[in-house]
Amino acid sequence: MKGAVIYARYSSERQNEQSIEGQLRICNQYAEANDLTILDTYIDRAMTGTNDHRPAFQQMLSDSEKPVPWDIVLVYAIDRFGRNSIEIAVNKQRLKKNHKTLISATQRTSENIDGSKNLDGILLENVYIGLAEYYSAELSQKIKRGLHENRSKGLFPGGRIAYGYRVENKRVLIDEERAKIVLYVFQQYAQGIIAKDIIADLTEKGVTYHGKPFALNTLYGMLRLRKYIGICNCAGTDYDNIYPPIVPTALFEEVGRILEKNKIGSKSREVEFLLKGKLICGYCGKSLQGDSGTSKNGTVKYYYKCMGRKKMNICEKDIMPKEKLEQAILDATMQVFGTPDGISAIADEIIKIHEKRMHDRSVLTILTNERDAIKKSLANIMKAIEQGILTATTKSRMDELEAQLSEVEDKIVVEQYKAQNQLKKEEVVEYLTHTIKQQPKLLIKNLIQKIVLYDDRFEIYYNYLNYMPPAEDDPDKTIRELSLSGCSDTSPLCPPKKEVPK
Repeated sequence: MKGAVIYARYSSERQNEQSIEGQLRICNQYAEANDLTILDTYIDRAMTGTNDHRPAFQQMLSDSEKPVPWDIVLVYAIDRFGRNSIEIAVNKQRLKKNHKTLISATQRTSENIDGSKNLDGILLENVYIGLAEYYSAELSQKIKRGLHENRSKGLFPGGRIAYGYRVENKRVLIDEERAKIVLYVFQQYAQGIIAKDIIADLTEKGVTYHGKPFALNTLYGMLRLRKYIGICNCAGTDYDNIYPPIVPTALFEEVGRILEKNKIGSKSREVEFLLKGKLICGYCGKSLQGDSGTSKNGTVKYYYKCMGRKKMNICEKDIMPKEKLEQAILDATMQVFGTPDGISAIADEIIKIHEKRMHDRSVLTILTNERDAIKKSLANIMKAIEQGILTATTKSRMDELEAQLSEVEDKIVVEQYKAQNQLKKEEVVEYLTHTIKQQPKLLIKNLIQKIVLYDDRFEIYYNYLNYMPPAEDDPDKTIRELSLSGCSDTSPLCPPKKEVPK
């Protein structure tokens, strides 16, 4: 008596447990008639068969690789095992490699329970697989066609209804009370009222979004929702007969122009804040971010401002003029690293890192593993073809894998060439001397970890730990005084201990 397990599956939420019960009943009857002992069952509920991303199915495949006391995987029909011809072939081959056999309780399969070939079953099994895949593809087309027909008729496409609308008899209708709120939001934003103030106004009036105060993301999402001008996009197609418009097109377009103009950073799109993400307030510990303001004569001025002061009102840190602060940081950094000795020390570290990466050859290893995996997949498909499984999908998948293999092998050649061309210190020194000095953003990005800023001084925490040139007047000092418009700023020449200064 051989051991067996049952795999059962139903694919739709509209089906129920009775579908599983029926499959199990037929499989148990087959097992009893053919002297099989059912040792376990694997069941996937409401899981599609068009792919093998099914928990119980994957567990069954995984268990087949272990020393388990069963040899047979019993299914009600082949389409319960899957509806994708390539994945069926690959997963059957995986079972075969583990000395396990796939048997259907209702259909002839290519192998019998005793492991012998079933000649007519080889042909029939491929027919079953082809029909299952055809059924899935046809069903998908029918569903998409039906959805398109419903949308063309102006019927509600499903999903969550947009704020300001309601659904009645599969038709989208305007919710008059909420539509007034939607229109009000658009009008306010078009008049220059910022989103935060609009939300505060709505909250004060007791207006909520599904019982909760409006969030910024929710409000911005509404301002970009084309359904409010009567356009609904479904599956890449625009439909103008589903949602009745609430907002005039001209108003929607005006709001769109304002949104584009007010994107984060767009007010200073041509101005780059070099110290972005590096500055920390020495008083409250919050970050400093770039900001701008316009003077009475119309001149735009740029500066860095503490977020503890701007958003939380918990700090009195002075604003810092952008150009003045950036130049002071660059000057201090160049005094530390801009000397021949400093550049040479950095070059030595870069060479060490490069040599380690070349030794690890991590990129080459990843590409090699990827190539081996593609070759394994191609081999599985070839085995499937040798067993008589050849469809248009099989050919398409093979072409896709062969293209991927060619691309990966090209990348491997490039990485091998890189490994043969070791970086030289002279080249690194040349780059640092003539390039990085001309690109302050690179200097700041690569060398500076963070900058703790006070009103009268700053502390630079560098990423580079080993190089510590002394101050010119005292070899034992690690602090150099810098003159900046009459004030004295201090800058540690190497990262201090890791404790955050208070």
